[in-house]
Amino acid sequence: MASYPELKDRVALITGAAQGIGAETARLFAQQGCKVAIVDIDADNGKKVADAIGQTGGTARLFKTDITDAASVEQCIAGIAQAFGGIDIVINCAGGYGRLATVEDMPIDEWDRTVTLNLRSVFLICKMAIPHLKKSKAGRIINVSSISGRTVHAASSPAYGAAKAGVTQLTRFLAFQLGPDNITANAVAPITTLTARVAALRSEADIERIASQVPLRRLAVPEDHAQAMLFLASDAAAYINGVVLDVNGGRVMM
Repeated sequence: MASYPELKDRVALITGAAQGIGAETARLFAQQGCKVAIVDIDADNGKKVADAIGQTGGTARLFKTDITDAASVEQCIAGIAQAFGGIDIVINCAGGYGRLATVEDMPIDEWDRTVTLNLRSVFLICKMAIPHLKKSKAGRIINVSSISGRTVHAASSPAYGAAKAGVTQLTRFLAFQLGPDNITANAVAPITTLTARVAALRSEADIERIASQVPLRRLAVPEDHAQAMLFLASDAAAYINGVVLDVNGGRVMM
């Protein structure tokens, strides 16, 4: 694993860090010496991640938060800043959708829930963290978009894809508006990733079929995305701003 000593003691807020890509990202940032704020509504698994990081010598703390609720996010941001003395890095990993659907058969409330989870949450976290990022010497925003926000394919949800495309455009606005404050904003766009949830939902034949469509002939694992986010948070990426890093093994080339 690459080493980024400059990240030591920087404070990283990571949403969706109780499992999957977010949990792996929390572990890798802690290994680099970051103080990690695990932001998730899943307190049980979030505490397990925080405890595991602590047992290996890292610093992590759970902040149970409903990232779709403004009051909950406001309380979370204030708590992190008080506990750790500020916020240097914001990583929005939380998201997802319930099922495959078409626009025609998708209930309106399902659309609203999916967009709220995947887009409103990113807006709320970023908006309320910006005053603290402005005080940082190396403010970073890293948003997790998706291959579904970059192209259209059947195995997704139109609400999820639209929300993730919105995350990409919101990231560009953040990059443009916060650049003068020495804050960079970038996104990563993962492909289907072999998390525990995906492994449980997909058959071995499904996984092989999806992997066969990727030039590298394998699904991504959470570390693939976490490593990309480590780079974007590092000083080596200080002049990278407003980009979407497609971490998809070559599945979509744009």
